[in-house]
Amino acid sequence: MNQIIYPLNQHKPINHWLVAGTFEEEKSFKKITMDFTGDLNRWLTEGFAVFENPNRKEFIEAELKVEKQRIDISEVSPGRSLSYQSSTKTWQLYFPWKNKKIEQSGFWQQPTHLQSWAITNIRSNKAQKATFKLFTCGSVNLWVNGEKVLQFSPYTRNEEKNIGFEVLLREGDNEFLVLSEDLAERDTLFYFRVDYLGTEDLEMVLPIGDTSSEDIHLLEEALKNAYFPSDVLTSGEVSLYFENPLAGQVQLECEFKTEWWGEKKELNRIVQPNCEKVILGEVEELGMGNVLLSINIRYQTVVLQKNMFLQLYPENLVPQDVSDYLHIRKQQASSFIAKYGKKDIHRAYLLAKAGDDLELVELIVRDTLQVINARFDCSDFYFNQLFRFWADFHDTGLFEESLWEECKQTILNYRYWFDEPGDDVMWFFSENHALLFHTCEYLAGQLFPDEIFPNANILGSVHVERAKVRLKKWFEKFNDEGLAEWNSSAYIPINVMGFLQVYDLVNDLELKSAAEQALDTTFRLMALNCHNGYLSCSHGRIYEKELKGNYNNATTSLLWIAYGKGNLNNSTFAAAALSMSEYEPPDYRSLIGLSADENVVFKHHQGTKGFVDLYTYKNRFGLLSSAVEYRPGGSGYSEHVVHSTLSPEAIVWINHPGEETELGTGRPSFWAGNGQLPKVDQYHDIAFIHYRIDPESEIDYTHAYFPLTAFEQVEITGNWCFGKIRDSYIALYAKNGLILQTEGQNKKRELISIGRENKWILRNSHVQQFASFSQFITSIKNAELKHIGEEFIFHDPIHGKAQSSWKGPFTVNGVIQLNSDQQTEGVLEKWSFIQN
Repeated sequence: MNQIIYPLNQHKPINHWLVAGTFEEEKSFKKITMDFTGDLNRWLTEGFAVFENPNRKEFIEAELKVEKQRIDISEVSPGRSLSYQSSTKTWQLYFPWKNKKIEQSGFWQQPTHLQSWAITNIRSNKAQKATFKLFTCGSVNLWVNGEKVLQFSPYTRNEEKNIGFEVLLREGDNEFLVLSEDLAERDTLFYFRVDYLGTEDLEMVLPIGDTSSEDIHLLEEALKNAYFPSDVLTSGEVSLYFENPLAGQVQLECEFKTEWWGEKKELNRIVQPNCEKVILGEVEELGMGNVLLSINIRYQTVVLQKNMFLQLYPENLVPQDVSDYLHIRKQQASSFIAKYGKKDIHRAYLLAKAGDDLELVELIVRDTLQVINARFDCSDFYFNQLFRFWADFHDTGLFEESLWEECKQTILNYRYWFDEPGDDVMWFFSENHALLFHTCEYLAGQLFPDEIFPNANILGSVHVERAKVRLKKWFEKFNDEGLAEWNSSAYIPINVMGFLQVYDLVNDLELKSAAEQALDTTFRLMALNCHNGYLSCSHGRIYEKELKGNYNNATTSLLWIAYGKGNLNNSTFAAAALSMSEYEPPDYRSLIGLSADENVVFKHHQGTKGFVDLYTYKNRFGLLSSAVEYRPGGSGYSEHVVHSTLSPEAIVWINHPGEETELGTGRPSFWAGNGQLPKVDQYHDIAFIHYRIDPESEIDYTHAYFPLTAFEQVEITGNWCFGKIRDSYIALYAKNGLILQTEGQNKKRELISIGRENKWILRNSHVQQFASFSQFITSIKNAELKHIGEEFIFHDPIHGKAQSSWKGPFTVNGVIQLNSDQQTEGVLEKWSFIQN
């Protein structure tokens, strides 16, 4: 049997294994309530462990009593089967792509017991005692050469724990066998990691049957270097640049998912030898969405798998004429979403409204009822639309009475809050979920006031009373504090969806008024923080797909419907409700479509006790936005603290990666959030970003997303990178220098700066400040720049002397900039351009 060998050097992870998939078993527990008091949003800064599902305790107590037995591994190689726990999986090589973990993380809608087996061989040239360190969130049992050496079962949900251990290695190959386990509850980090801490270099050795190890290495290198020229495609061919290194043809199996766990589209392509690119299809064929593309290369018994990102926006499908009238834009949106929207109840509602494809409508509604009855996480995102569907179609005769009876039973039997019994994994602890649960509870009780709701064993009228109290508190908190997940393109649409259902469907005038006020506030915030209709700014909670996916973000569609700015897309959350709602947003077009010589600064705070101060500067040439002095040095989550936008594609930001694996599942991840938060100071169109990365952090660099293909001109010189698109300019500086990524999926869009202590400058500009791009480059490069200790002094050609440091005050021309302790409503300033 052939073997494939990888080096294992000191203080490096053992990250090459044979893995036999994930064995899954859905679990049922005693249905109990959850006991919680305090701020729902505090998990954003304190971590998931703040809210532990009590069913997890029941699971752990049971599992710790079970003695885990070693499986038979006499015949293990890629393609061979493993039968375990009444199901069968296939052994395959695990390709880490920079991941130090053996990771099978994902999203499970119901509580699910996960088990996974992995095996590798560690080759030593002599008998020796070796030291290792194990990391996991769930439980790991480890056998070495047939003997159990470790059982480590912290079972901390999504919170990594570690333990050190020693192993006596024999000369030659040493078999390491791992059983990893956890209870999946919605988004679940399911992985283990073993680091080698010894001083002698070792090897990882894996059996591969009759397959050539040289061929596998060649394919691995080719897939590592595969890339798309741009992260964004709006027309034409979708081409993956991948060069087949083998003498024979290779088959690519591609799976497109329009959301990370959304609808799937599969296609296969044959790659001939020495082929430079693979045409996957036309944008229109592949559909609209921010896509997670999974690429498999199946070569004999080995499968190589890698994920890539792509934003597909077939612009020729979208209405090109933008009406000045809100009611016409609403009609255009409802027609477009009914035709091209995602296959969910929001689209089904619009299809029914148009009288189209009622069979599909009924199929979607019944599928939605199954999701709600199973109490899938995020079922509240769809459940809220069921009430609008009932209100508009129950008495029309379009659907059989049996469907309405199913809807009624679903409404009566739902779990509306964590103080009701349940054994599900629905997430209640964020502002967007809380709003929708309370909205659903009110609408359910309003619909069936005299019916008993079995889960809480109360009348619908009591649900109305409870929900009204909860909704009033929610709106009061929102009015006082804004959103903890500030400016989030991912979650503002969820809030808007809830506001619209309250505004349109709730009978209580006080709540309707509160919803209208919340809608007005939200559209004002979007108008102020967007650039030409794209909410591309600092965010309190964000994912890579929203950061890169401006054309397809739900907020983009909302702004298009409301003001004719941005663009229409097929997102259904909120857009479907807005297109049919009587609500009309206030006229904030003057905050979006700025005049030719207008600058705007908006300073405000959001979150509990105003925990984040926000600064947005924009004009018609660009936007620069930051969370100023937000918890500098603290551990990050999904907060996006500094961002520049010159166009929907010409976007630049800086972060400290939360993990090294691209498109990983971490929060923070490679591009979204920060492993450790920086200190950011901003004045108008310039921001200073300070990083001080803890020595314990494994990632000793920061980097910038700077997609070169989105700009007409780019110049990288010394510590600076400059970009131009139309009449807009940008400058990016890193004290520790810039390294352009030249391979893989971040080719020509990642600028890396090595070092734990670093200082960055992000500077927007335009033709009315500098008459030409070359003048801008020369002026910025020649400007005086000093680093004195931790202080950063930059003599900006327009703004003068700016002084920024990690701890000290931020000054411009000696004047301290008071960017903290703002108000929730904020301070808005406008003025005309300054010409150089």
